[in-house]
Amino acid sequence: MDIRNKSAIFAVVYLRFITNNMTEDISMGNGKNKYRFYLWDYLWWLGEKWKQRRSERVDGSFLLYCYIMALIIMPLMFLSSWLFTDWFPTDTAMIQLIVWLAVALVGYNWIEKIYRRRGKAVQKHYAKHSFHEAVAVILVILSTAIMIFLMWLWDNCR
Repeated sequence: MDIRNKSAIFAVVYLRFITNNMTEDISMGNGKNKYRFYLWDYLWWLGEKWKQRRSERVDGSFLLYCYIMALIIMPLMFLSSWLFTDWFPTDTAMIQLIVWLAVALVGYNWIEKIYRRRGKAVQKHYAKHSFHEAVAVILVILSTAIMIFLMWLWDNCR
């Protein structure tokens, strides 16, 4: 088995570990809630731990939102700009700016609202995991690199 197959198997096992089969009964308050834990919960937890250690502006919601911005919102922004600019060339720039700004603000508030409820369960679930600050830094840099690459791609492929 060559090194590529081993690394692919490791990546699949690691992602399965983080994302799937993490159902846990967490008692919060009156009853038990059954939560499933996913990769985005892990990203949120990393951001929260980083904030506890460094007390910087990067928190769980910000780190998670960086990935939502890089992987969902920015590609949709570019797609809508590419589609609608041909149909309505003069009127769409300001309308798209307002719409995507509203989407960005609503998205961040949505994450804050979800993790106000779910945050304690995520913290409890990942309490046994060790936190490595280097992983959090790499994840912030990776999301930024994805956004820069998308902007470069948009600029060079129009």
